[in-house]
Parts: sequence; C-alpha cells; structure tokens
Amino acid sequence: MKFKFNKEVSEILDYLVFPRIYFNLEKDMHDEDETIKNVIKDDYLDFSEKMHSKLEPLKDDINQFYQKDMYSYYDFANILTDAYPIYEYDNINDYFNDLEKIDPVEFKDEIIKALITMEDSESKAVELFDESNATKYINQLKIDSANKWNMFVMIQNPKLHLIKFISLLNKIEPLFNSYYQENEKRIVEVGNSLVKRLSINTNEAFKDITYDAISYDFSGRDLCHLYVSFAMPYALKFIDGNDCRIVWGLEMEYSFKKVYELNEDKLAQRVKIFKALGDRTRYETLKLIAKGVSSIKNIADELDVSSATISYHVNEFLTSGILYMNREKNSKFGYIIDYKKLNEVFADLKEDLNFE
Repeated sequence: MKFKFNKEVSEILDYLVFPRIYFNLEKDMHDEDETIKNVIKDDYLDFSEKMHSKLEPLKDDINQFYQKDMYSYYDFANILTDAYPIYEYDNINDYFNDLEKIDPVEFKDEIIKALITMEDSESKAVELFDESNATKYINQLKIDSANKWNMFVMIQNPKLHLIKFISLLNKIEPLFNSYYQENEKRIVEVGNSLVKRLSINTNEAFKDITYDAISYDFSGRDLCHLYVSFAMPYALKFIDGNDCRIVWGLEMEYSFKKVYELNEDKLAQRVKIFKALGDRTRYETLKLIAKGVSSIKNIADELDVSSATISYHVNEFLTSGILYMNREKNSKFGYIIDYKKLNEVFADLKEDLNFE
C-alpha cells in the first residue's frame, strides 16, 4: 500500500485548530487524568501556557467557535470541513475564497447537514435538513448553554459566522506562522518517515508504530493520505470517507511508547485498570462495548451523557490497556476489550491478596 504525506493540507488543518490550544490548560483536561501528564512532554505544557497567554486577548472570539472540551466534535472548524473538505487545497486563502462565493442558502443547508450528521454518517440519507431540524438537534446535545447559544447563532446565519471565523484566524495568523515555521522541518521529517515505514508490510508496521495499541487493516485500499499536526501533537484522527486519511500528531509515537512503558509496570497497570473501572458511567460504557456497541454516539445515547464524555472514558480505557482500537477489512473502527490482559490482571490481584 502507498502512503502520501501532504504538507500543505497538514498546515491548513493546523491553522484551523490552532486557536483551541487556548483551552489546553483547562483544569479538567489534565487534573483528572494522570496518564495524560505522563505521556506528554514538559515542553508542550510550557508551550500551552505560552499560547494561553498570547491568545487571552482573543478568548471571547475563540469561545464563539471552539468548545472547551478536548473531546468535543462541535468546533466550527470541524463542522465547516465536514461540509466542505479541504483536502484538494494548497492554501487556506483559496479555500476561504471559494467558500465566500457559495450561495448563502446552499451554504446554510450544507452546514446544517454537516452538523446533524457529524456523529452519525448514516443519517446523511435523510433528505430534509433545515433550521428547525438543527434547532431540535442542538437542544438535545449534552453541551453547556454557552456552546449551545453559539451553535444557534451559527445556524441562523452560517455565512456571517464564517466571516467572523475568518476574521479570528486572520488575527492569529502571525502567531500561528511563527510557531509553525519553528516546527515545519520536523513535520516534514515525521511525515516522510511515516510514509517510508508504513509503505512496507503496512498492517504490522502500523502496529509497531503504535506499540500494539491499534490494529488497523489497510487492505482493500491502494492509497492513504497522511497529515501531520503540530498544533494537536498528541492526537490521532482517522477521517471517515471513501478515501483513507489519517491525521497524525507530531508526538504520537512518543505518546504510544510512553503508554506502553507505563503498562510494562504491572503493578502500576493494575492500579490504572482498577481506577478506570471505578467510575459508574465508565463501567457501563465497558459493558456496552462488551455487548458489541462500539459507536461513541450510540453509547452516549444509551447512557444519556455527551459523546465527549464517552470519548473521555474510552480514552481512559485505551491508555490503561483495557481496550485497543481495531479496524478489520471493509469495516468501521471499533473498540475491542483485551480479555487476555484483564485475565492476567485478575490473576495478579488474587496473588497479591493471597486468595485461596
């Protein structure tokens, strides 16, 4: 299988998400998850603090378009690029120029359709997407009232929302460019290295790079597009669609390695696993996954919580080793319980406590 690294699209993607770095220091992002602290580099925390300070004057604007929750799907940039993908563009200006030419009614219809179908691609088959549908959809979302209000404003006049969004990005452009240029060489090096390593024995190479955390069957596809992110260096995203597209955080291999090393400490891993199981919603999430429910949205609906909450809990399971990610040929991504590891943990528990 062939992989193609695209530097230009990587830069556009980073530019669109760069303002949300402002939220990296939100208390709930780090304080509840010791693993996150252990698998990110200290210099990134320093970088986040510096960006938070520099972006502080724009916080009101940032809050209009980005949600504080790191696991949320509903940043305006996500909705926009779902409605109008950016993968054929070489620069952000051409992309925005084309968007500004689109008829406002058509633009509104596409933004609403993208909003309603973001978590459930199968609902794209629904023919009617209008403001009343969008209002009903937003009302049932488990997000805070301020974010709901911003989304209501968006669907009333998406074109005006776009203009304000472009204005925000223009304000942060000098800051973005200065830091992107510092990381540009390494972004290219990582992108080219991944292309070289993944082009031979792809499935096994991907397992090696992710330290067995992800089993992904690439068969059935001739080409996979690869993008590398410096703005979200500890994020990994598989983009749904007919084409294979992966956004790889600049520090993801380091992060996978650190998780693997942490889990090599068997006692520490046992503590992490039991801690992960010590939350009721998280436990109910695992029960649903055991029954074969792998959709974040379906689990969230079943447990009456937000998708962001379920994404957070699933991440806890992934970093503790209870789950691993899996995609078999021609199927969607899913989460698999590592029963072998759990059996080992329970056996070790019995030995630790001198069970008869």
